[in-house]
Amino acid sequence: MADIPFWSAENLNLSIGRQVIFDQASVAVMEGERLALVGRNGTGKSTLLKIIAGLEKPASGDIHIRNGLRTAFMTQDVDFITTKSIREVLKEGLSYFEALLDEYATVSQNSPRHGEIEHILTSCNAWSLENKLDTALEKLDLKKLENTPFAKLSGGEKRRVILGRAIIGEPDLLLLDEPTNHLDVTTIGYIEDYLKNFRGACLLVTHDRFFLDRIADRIIELENGRFFSCTGSYADFLAAKAEARHAEDQEVSRREKFLRREIEWVRRSPKARLKRNMGRIRRFDELSAIQAPVRTGDSELVIPEPERLGNKVVDFENVTLSFGERKILNGFNFEFTSGHKVGIIGANGAGKTTMLKLLTGELLPDSGNIKIAETVRFNYIDQRRLELDEDKTVYDEVAGGVDVIPLGREHISVRAYLKRFLFEDERINGKVKYLSGGEKARLLLAKVLKRGGNFLILDEPTNDLDLPTLRVLEEALAEFNSTLIVVSHDRYFLNRVCNHIIAFEEIAPGVTVPLSTPGDYDYFLSVRDRLVEAQRSKLPQSKKVEAVPEVKKNIPVKTQPKKLSYREQQELLHIEDNIAAAEAALEKIESRFSEPDFFVRHAKDMPEFEAELAAAKAEVERLYARWDELEQLRNNC
Repeated sequence: MADIPFWSAENLNLSIGRQVIFDQASVAVMEGERLALVGRNGTGKSTLLKIIAGLEKPASGDIHIRNGLRTAFMTQDVDFITTKSIREVLKEGLSYFEALLDEYATVSQNSPRHGEIEHILTSCNAWSLENKLDTALEKLDLKKLENTPFAKLSGGEKRRVILGRAIIGEPDLLLLDEPTNHLDVTTIGYIEDYLKNFRGACLLVTHDRFFLDRIADRIIELENGRFFSCTGSYADFLAAKAEARHAEDQEVSRREKFLRREIEWVRRSPKARLKRNMGRIRRFDELSAIQAPVRTGDSELVIPEPERLGNKVVDFENVTLSFGERKILNGFNFEFTSGHKVGIIGANGAGKTTMLKLLTGELLPDSGNIKIAETVRFNYIDQRRLELDEDKTVYDEVAGGVDVIPLGREHISVRAYLKRFLFEDERINGKVKYLSGGEKARLLLAKVLKRGGNFLILDEPTNDLDLPTLRVLEEALAEFNSTLIVVSHDRYFLNRVCNHIIAFEEIAPGVTVPLSTPGDYDYFLSVRDRLVEAQRSKLPQSKKVEAVPEVKKNIPVKTQPKKLSYREQQELLHIEDNIAAAEAALEKIESRFSEPDFFVRHAKDMPEFEAELAAAKAEVERLYARWDELEQLRNNC
């Protein structure tokens, strides 16, 4: 990487009201680097991106920009008003190449500019902009929707379009503000692959730690108006930050010891008033004027102690649900138990939110039963954030007309409760509409968590939350001793919180099924292919992904059906009992994985347990396959 800045700033200053955004801050984005910007919600991360994009200006500071630098900015706000279609919005990102093509048609073939434009268009594969559009639409899974009005899209679909508009023009500097919010794992994977091969520089704001570690080669944090920089992974950043704070604390301790000694000297020694000692007194004044580093405390997410649940909580029994010809669930069986922390993943629109609506009674199944124990009290955090009233103050939004909040056996004032979620007095008294997206997410958590409940349902809870708040949320949910469902695409979050995964996977074109496995997200990935293959084997022959090889006409085909042998007849007679026994053995092993502290108690023995689980599942699948084979032989007799 060349040590040349694309964009740099020194002595930046900016305040909004009493909040200091930049305080004599300096920062630079180097050529070719992948830079991640982190910091608490409301510290000014999006403001910095807007300044770099030329949309805002600081109060003061020296900014240096490389001549001819082209930037593209993906904002968090995707709900702008337009009548354009997806294709038309995406095409807006090609304006640079459109201008080059127009110039190429008019410039002299003998001029240096002609060769320069030709090189750019060739290297960026931009001679046919329609082909470039088609490629982007395919990779973002938007081809079938390309003529759909942008205004009619879901939040996740809008983000894909805005992302595509930013990257399609292949800028020198790409600015991405929370690019993975509301996107499924497949689309996030596409973004990761794109950014790995991106030739320019990239500055991104993200809370997705997997995404951050895979993309960023340097991390900068904006805190209290200044930037802290660290090369390496997020773990490297946390270690460097802890080391820097330790060094600051040691310096503060040394300064305080010196000041205590000097104060004692001034009080007890007449020599302190002599003229030759005035320099020592000035040194004392200088050091006493230095303020200790300002530290932002961690939020304290408070989840009230849940009411006790019985052994059975919610039971899905052979549940089927369809929308038109699209089948969301087909004979789905699953039992939620106390201590179950289930992560639900899948592509946008696959059926994750639909399952939550079935669970809470907002939707009824076409067939089957959903049994809910009488002791269950749901607490549902909706990803759409519709529960916030923009015109209310933060205080009124949480208080609901009372000044004290009951938290289990304790009571706490609304103001003290909000301060645990890092809302200071100015924010507490301000209106919700003036909060950042991350602050609104934090407010929603504060509002909903105070309701308690012994069955928490969190639909995309990590969107817009800053990394420190995410860590605290993970710790609170890990200690929550009741039942939890999390719909999320945050892989790191799923690993830290969940002990079971339900994944909506497409096993054939137009066929999506929920796959269930105990363990965290990494374990699911390790068995995903086998689970998908097992489901594909159950599909009707016409729907299977693999093509059936043609039988050549010149090869004779046996017409005489094979009969069951006596041993095979006996095997078929007892195979249902064998399957029942194998499934019981599998259920016993899976129940161990569902224990709340299983992964803590058996961390060292996980390879053996996973091998035992895989063998039990393989045996069940083998018996079912053998049953099908024997039944076909019997039917052919």
